[in-house]
This record gives sequence, C-alpha cells and structure tokens, in this order.
Amino acid sequence: MIKFFTQKQRLLLLLTLAVVVGGSLLWWVVSREPESRAAQEVWLSVQPQRLENQLGLVGRIQAARQQTLAAPFDGVIREIAVHEGQRVETGQVLVVLDPGQIEIQLRQAQADLLKAQKEVALFRNWSSSPDVSRARRVVQTARATLSNTQANLRDTTALFKRGIVARMEVDALTQQAQTQQQDLAAAQEELHTMEARGKGEDSKIADMELANAQARYATLKAQVERQTIRAPYAGFIVRPVAPDSGKPVTLQPGLSVSQGAALLTVTGLDTIQVVTRVEESDLHQLKEGMPVNITGEGFAGKTLSGQIREIGVQSSAAETQGAYYDVTVSVNTPQADLQQDIRLGMSARLAVITWQNEHGFAVPAQALHVDPQSGSRWVLWRASSGATPCKVVVTTGQTVAQGVEIHGIDAGEVRVEMGAQGGSANPVSVSIH
Repeated sequence: MIKFFTQKQRLLLLLTLAVVVGGSLLWWVVSREPESRAAQEVWLSVQPQRLENQLGLVGRIQAARQQTLAAPFDGVIREIAVHEGQRVETGQVLVVLDPGQIEIQLRQAQADLLKAQKEVALFRNWSSSPDVSRARRVVQTARATLSNTQANLRDTTALFKRGIVARMEVDALTQQAQTQQQDLAAAQEELHTMEARGKGEDSKIADMELANAQARYATLKAQVERQTIRAPYAGFIVRPVAPDSGKPVTLQPGLSVSQGAALLTVTGLDTIQVVTRVEESDLHQLKEGMPVNITGEGFAGKTLSGQIREIGVQSSAAETQGAYYDVTVSVNTPQADLQQDIRLGMSARLAVITWQNEHGFAVPAQALHVDPQSGSRWVLWRASSGATPCKVVVTTGQTVAQGVEIHGIDAGEVRVEMGAQGGSANPVSVSIH
C-alpha cells in the first residue's frame, strides 16, 4: 500500500536536508581556512651569503706568448732543424741561414770603419800631421830666406853709401825682400788655416763618419751572429701565415729569403689567455680586472680562474647588427696541471662577475611591501621561528638570481606571501632600482 507524504511532512524533510547541507559547507570552510592561510604565508630563512651578477660570453683559448721569428738578413736557408708541432726548449736551434752575402758586406763595413778610425786619429794628432808639418817648414824657409835677403840689403845699402856699388843693386834687393815678405805672410796664413782645420768642421765630419761606420759594422756583425736562429723560450713550433695570401709559409733548405720574412712561430704554453667578443650593448658592464670563471667541454670538470686584462678600444669589425669589441682574459690557474687537457683553439665559456657582495641578504620579490604613503619598502621579519614578527624598513640593491638584495635586516626569517591556489607565487608589484 502506497503512503503519500503530507505537505507538512515534505516541508520538514526539506528543512532537515538544508540544515545538513549548510553544516557540511560550514565545516569544510572552517577546516580549509588554516590550510589556505598556510599556503599564503611562508616564513623564509635569510642568512648572509655571496651574491653576484654574471655576464656570459663565449671565446677561444690562445697562447698568451707567441713570437714570430724573422730572417735577420737576405740569404739562403741552409738547414731547418725542426718541424711544425714539435716541442722545443729554450735556445734550441731552429733554422740556420747561409751568411755568404752578408759577410761580404761585413768586410766592406770593417774596411770603412778602419778608414774612418784612421781619419779621426789624424785629426786627434793634427798638430803633428804631415800637412801641418809641411806648412811649418814652408814658413820657416820663407822666414830664413827673408832674413838673408834683409841682411844682404843692409850690407849693400852700406856699400852704396860709400859709393862702392850701384843703386841698381840696392833696388833689386829691396824688391826681393818685399816679395819674400809677401811669401812669408802667405805661408803663415796657410799654416794658420791648416792648424784650424784640425778643430773645425772637417774634424766633426770625421767623427760623424766614424760613428756611422761603427753603427753599420755593429749592425752587420749582429746580423751575421744571428745566422743560427734559436728558440727564445720553450714552446711549440707553428708555421706563420703569409700576410698577403693568408696561407701558411712553406720553408725548405736552399730557399732564398729576404730580411724580415717570417720563418717560424714559437708558441708558449706556460701562460694562456681567452679571447672573446662582447656586444656594444654589454660593453658598459665590463672593466679591466674583473674576475672571470672559465669552463669548457674540452676540459670538463675543471673551472679556470682569470681576470679581464684588456678591452678593445675599437670595434673588431663592421657588423650589420651592431659593433663587437675584443676582450682578452688572462688565466691565473697554474698550467702544470692543465697542459694535458688544454689545447689551443678550444672553445671556452666565460662567466664574468660584474658585481658581487660576499655577505649580502637576498629575499624573493614577494617578501617586499611598499608603503602607499611614504613609498618606502619594508619586510615582515623575525629573528627566529618563535620570535615576534616586526616590520623592518629596507633598501633594495641589485637584482640577483636569489631574488632582490636588501639592506637593513640581520639573519633571521622573513614572511613571503604566496598565492592561495596550489601554493603558486603571486608576486607583489615592487619597483626595483
């Protein structure tokens, strides 16, 4: 038999269902409130730590010391004692040149030097030189001749007064004495000129010619002594590149080379460097002396330390997208442990430390609040988990990987406001300078 509910019973049933549903909803909200609050508020420990900003670059490893050895004079290659890639020690013989032609020039320079030395020695003892001695003898002869003529003139004049000789003889001796006086004056003037020559421009010219002869002889002698080219330091042999063609230079015995021609290049591995390029937009971040950490696939597991040694003052090449500047990084890591791993030309990744703080505090941006009236920034800080939180006004610094650098707090904890949906971050809008 089917029983039907009365209207009063139906109302009572609906009221009971409403009470049950409302109670369930109230219990669910109350039970979720602590969980939601915990998801929105997180206390983060802050301790002093190393903060830094880095600029990443890519470069290649090069030898810091590399010297190209050139031919010291025009000649013919007599012997090549090394080959490309060979390791050499300091002072080891590399190339021997034939000095035949330059030795001829050396002997001629030595002859010119001896002549110049003889000429200078002559001027040093000019007062006793043959030319001065000859001029003195001429003066002495002219003086003696004039003295004799003047004596004869006195005797003849005395005889003329006594009427023994004719006047014609007196006139002849008088004219002869006058001529000899002129000859004596000319001889004395020639002697003065000859003596002054030893102290004038001729002496200076002789000194300059001697200096030129000595310099030329010394230069040629030094070139002859360099006929055997040796390694200036320990390293490896590399073929130089011809500047006109850009191809490696090929050497063989019997080949004629001109003075200054590149023969071999010695590359030392005692010190290395990394050469990279930086865009003009990042150039302002770099300064000489900045520390650099260097890593690479060729020497995986090792990190080299270095510093920026040089920054180019002119762009390396015309680029359509902007200018690039060369940067040289010197490597400070000792090479004794790296020579088995490091090879020239390897690629390297550089992390330039543009800014660092050894003992800084950094917090997430969500921990920062802005006072709407004063515009100051503050965080909610406490010394430990059981301490009372307090509002601390802070100043912001650099933006780093850990968050934002702040000043004004000590080690402790700061409150970070997180989003309520699944604990996702909901950053506070903060202007960082």
